[in-house]
This record gives sequence, C-alpha cells and structure tokens, in this order.
Amino acid sequence: MDATPERAKTPAPTKAPARPKPFTVLLREIAGFPLPPEHEIAHKPIPASRFIPLTRQAVTADLCRDIPGEKDGQVFALAALRLERHRNHAYRALAREMRRIYLPFSPDADTLKVCTFADDERLDMERRLSDLTEHLLTRANYTSLETEEIDAILNEQSSYSLRIEVDLDEYDLLHVYARDVYLTHHEVRRPETAFLKTYRYDIRVYRRLFILLKLKSDAERAAEVAAKEGISEKAALKRVEKRRKNLPTGMSTDNIYIKVFKDMPEHDLQILFPLRRVQFRPFDKIKFYATAGGGTAFGVFSTTGKVVAATNPIAAVGALVAFGGLLARQVTGFFNQRNRYMMELSQKLFFHNLANNRAALTLLLDRAEEEDVKEDLITLYFLAGETVEEAELMARKRRIDEAIVERYGVSVDFEIEDALRRLLADGVVTKVGSALQFLTFAEAAAHYDRLLAAHDDEDARHIQEDPSPDDCDATGVLEA
Repeated sequence: MDATPERAKTPAPTKAPARPKPFTVLLREIAGFPLPPEHEIAHKPIPASRFIPLTRQAVTADLCRDIPGEKDGQVFALAALRLERHRNHAYRALAREMRRIYLPFSPDADTLKVCTFADDERLDMERRLSDLTEHLLTRANYTSLETEEIDAILNEQSSYSLRIEVDLDEYDLLHVYARDVYLTHHEVRRPETAFLKTYRYDIRVYRRLFILLKLKSDAERAAEVAAKEGISEKAALKRVEKRRKNLPTGMSTDNIYIKVFKDMPEHDLQILFPLRRVQFRPFDKIKFYATAGGGTAFGVFSTTGKVVAATNPIAAVGALVAFGGLLARQVTGFFNQRNRYMMELSQKLFFHNLANNRAALTLLLDRAEEEDVKEDLITLYFLAGETVEEAELMARKRRIDEAIVERYGVSVDFEIEDALRRLLADGVVTKVGSALQFLTFAEAAAHYDRLLAAHDDEDARHIQEDPSPDDCDATGVLEA
C-alpha cells in the first residue's frame, strides 16, 4: 500500500455529557425489550444488492427472446453455453483444490486418515483455505461483516426473550459474510403501557449468512486470558475448560466449521456461535426470584406452623411433602423457562440452516460460478460488437442497472468491472488504448469454442504427462 502524506492531527471533539435516560428506556432495558421507536439506534442504510435474483438459464432464455431475429438469438444461446462450459472448467479445478486443502480440517470426514501434516503444512493450507473462501464469497456477491460491526450487533438489545453473551476472542479464524439485507416488521407490547398497547419496528434480516470459524486451542486461549487478567496460566486454563465443557462431543480446535443460513435476523447472530452463554433477562430474574422466593417463604412459614401444630405424625409428614412439592414446582418452573429459551435457539438453527462444512463449500462454489456467468452474459448482451471508451463504462453500467429494474423489478448494483476483468482475460474483450472492443455473439461463440478445445487438449496432456502422485497425495485424492 502506498504511503500517504502525514496530515496535521486535529484534536478529538469533546463529547457532550450524557443525558439521563428516560424512565421508559430504563424500564425496557431491565425487561429486555426493544427500545421505543423514538429511542431506536439508527442503522446504516441498506446498500444495493449485487446479487442478481435469477438463474443463469432464466437470464439466457429472457435475453434470447429480446434479440431480433431467430438466428441471432440462437447464436447468443450458443455463445452462452460455451461461456458456461469455459467457466465451469475453471471452477472444477478450484473445487478440487478446495476439497484438498479442507481435508485436514473437515469435522465430517468418514474415511480413515492415513496421512499426517506438519504444523507448517497445516498452517499454509489453513491460510490458503481462508484466502480462497474469501475470494469465492466476493465472487458470490457476499459482503464481509467486520469485527466492529459484529460486536455492535452482539451488544445490541435483542427483541426476543434471550440474553446471550459471545466472546469473539475465542476464535482463531472467523469470517462472517452476508448477502442481501432486507427489512421485516415485528410487533411487541409496550411495558410502560402495562402491555396494553403495541408498537411496530423494523428488523434487519440477512437473506444469506455465511460463517467460517475455528476455535483457538485451550492452551493458546488460556495464555491470552492469563496475560489479560493477570492470573496464572493454570487458573486461566481451568476457566477456559469450564467455559468450553458444554461444547458438543467431538468438537475439536483442529477443525474448521462452515455454516450457511437463510433469512437470519440480524439480532439472532449471537445464537449461531458455538461458544455462547445463555442467561435470563433481568426482568425474568426479578419475576422468578419474586415468585419463587415469595412462594417458598410462604411455604416455609405455613409448613412450620402446621408441623408445630400437628399432633398426628402423619399430618406433619403430609405438610412436609406439600412443602417439598411447592419447592419442586418453583425449581421446575426455572428449568421450564430455560427450556423455552433453548427451544427457540434450536428452532432458529434447524429451520434456517442451509448447509454445513463441505456442503457449504460446494454451495458457495456453485453460487460463485452462477454469479460470474450471469454477469458475463448480461455484459456481453448489452455491449457485444461495440467499442466503448473507458470513460463511458459507468454510464453503460447505469443503463444496465436501469434495464434490470425495468425487466425484473429489482434494484441491483451490477458489477460490470468484474465481468470486464473476466472477459478481458478470456480474450472476448480487447483493450485498444482507452477503448474496449467487444466481439459479436458469433465471434464470441467461436472464440469460446477454441478455448474449450484448448481445455480438452490440456486435460489430455495432464493425464499423460503428470507424474504419479506419492502415497500421501493419492490418499488425499481418495479421501477428498
């Protein structure tokens, strides 16, 4: 990165003293309910989506109908088919590489692991997996959620009856990406009106949410906790082990876990992390302690009076049994409330989960290829046979954006730059000075025919000339 000239430092603005919170806000924070509309935190505006909500087959069929002349439409369809095969060749190679480097970290492998990898080999494979995954997410039109943004979401008041704590420092590797944010409405009763009135507020929802994570080892995390809190590593290790004791059996810090979810509300992001601490809201604690404490105290006084007054031993035993039943009822109520919390968590994870681990990578590869093909086809359709100055590209992009809105009724931030980069690499677009020259449909179809023939020759040559893999490589291929 180029160095930037040093600018004069300006003094930080002085913060105004915090104003006392209104009573309604304090009441809602204690109860764990969303803030009233007049005190809601302003969200950043929802950006235009880069995702084109059509399949590649639908794009090809729709564009072919608008090309004048049956023959020209058939030529475009042929060019589209050749382009798809060309893109698929590159993605097949990328899929093989992704399976290979994910093999040592997969928690779902059902084959015997014969090969072992040195620590430096595993680290290199982990870094390459991380880089390729981020590349695919960008190609699939996902957007990264940075750590600061995730922290803000995790610290926000949840609109559900859950209070969940998540520590992002537990993770050695963490990628959170989202695609398409939309708003949905939710209604709750207002506690300051004795729950007689309701109000409606907006919830941000991720149409697709991708999470890749890897836990730090117990020793590594314990060293961080010891340094941060000034305690011995032995005490820190006990604390880390206690926090992680509820993790599922078989979950390992050597594995990398990948999840894809659909239609996930933003405020439910915290329930997707494996290390989370579920707690009662302050309102629920007050309600429980008031009912349990009051009922138990009344039961103690009542039972004591009955035992003292009882002359029959059977009556005394009956009073004690009644008190035990009251106490058991209060304890059962506590666990029933927690079970309701856990049921809400499980429903979110069950009904919104799309794919896990290797299946998630396969889904991501398919989506990235799909988006590339659609962007390339649309660019070729609108610019085929033309010579376009680079200064005109943004104007052409706006026309494409407007055409997509007119045709399909959706607003899309079309990525013409990415499509041009791929078409330039293919040779379908050539740069002459500051101008870009696009091949016609027929020329593009013929050009992709030549590229496909070159792919076939290259594959045949690799089969004949590649040396036999060693035992470990062969095992890796079989396991993958």
